[in-house]
Amino acid sequence: MKCKLQSWMVLAVLVLGAIAGCSSKNSDGSDAAVAAPPPAEGGGAKISAQAAERAGIELSTVAPGRIRETLTLYGSIKPNAEQERDIRARYPGVISSVRKSAGDSVKKGDVLLTVEANESLQVYSVVSPLSGQVLERSANPGDAVDGSMVLMKVADLSSVWAEFAVFARDLAHVRRGMRVTYRGADADEIGESDIGYVAPAGHADSQSVVARAVVENGDGRWVPGQFISGDVVTTDVQVSLVVAPGAVQKIKGRPVVFVQTSEGFEARAVEIGRHDEAAVEITSGIEAGERVVAKNSFVVKAEVLKSEAEED
Repeated sequence: MKCKLQSWMVLAVLVLGAIAGCSSKNSDGSDAAVAAPPPAEGGGAKISAQAAERAGIELSTVAPGRIRETLTLYGSIKPNAEQERDIRARYPGVISSVRKSAGDSVKKGDVLLTVEANESLQVYSVVSPLSGQVLERSANPGDAVDGSMVLMKVADLSSVWAEFAVFARDLAHVRRGMRVTYRGADADEIGESDIGYVAPAGHADSQSVVARAVVENGDGRWVPGQFISGDVVTTDVQVSLVVAPGAVQKIKGRPVVFVQTSEGFEARAVEIGRHDEAAVEITSGIEAGERVVAKNSFVVKAEVLKSEAEED
């Protein structure tokens, strides 16, 4: 067993050597904390309050909490198709002038281009049907056009679509009405919305279906083509007991937490249930109100393993 634990013993010596140097003493010169009797499922550790503080060990109280399981999806920002228009010529003719280019802002009624009609030889204006932005331009002066050709695309980008690819393995977990938190590349690019549409059929090339949320974009923060990720809350439940993820360690392949006692810390074997980024559900092994190591629990684990090695 000493050979198996050699690496842990090295860690314990490095970390706990500093701890021992700052341990408080009683009036008779002994350590303020004494070893806790090892429970059946794990060993004990002695670390004084001052040493624990120096090592960055933090405690939390076991209590009820919420578990919010999420599914991460990936996608991009798209123009809101309900607020997008294709610009076409009303009559066949030749383009006389083009007033707007891709990226330009337009107001409803602005002249986008002019066309000289073939039959009447009169020049007429093609105007924007809405306020927004020119997304595409495929028209130039002198081009012959007819009503079948898309000359420009104009969209109102005050709201856009966040579209995500949902693969077959995840389809059962994504439904209309679920809340999605979407993020861009920058830390401050974050928002929340509800999924309003899940496509009834998928794309053969990607083997996925589209899930879509409408994103308010009055400040123009979200740009069509921008790649995003989205976290969909698939489970949101209240559970009886939770601890911080950093509280759970493994000893001999079993999950344990380190419970504070009057004599130090003891390793307590636990059964875990659901978990998310902020909490882990505990289904057995500890009780509400007990104090456990929530941060830097690896320091206590190292001391437990060191004690077991010395006993061997």
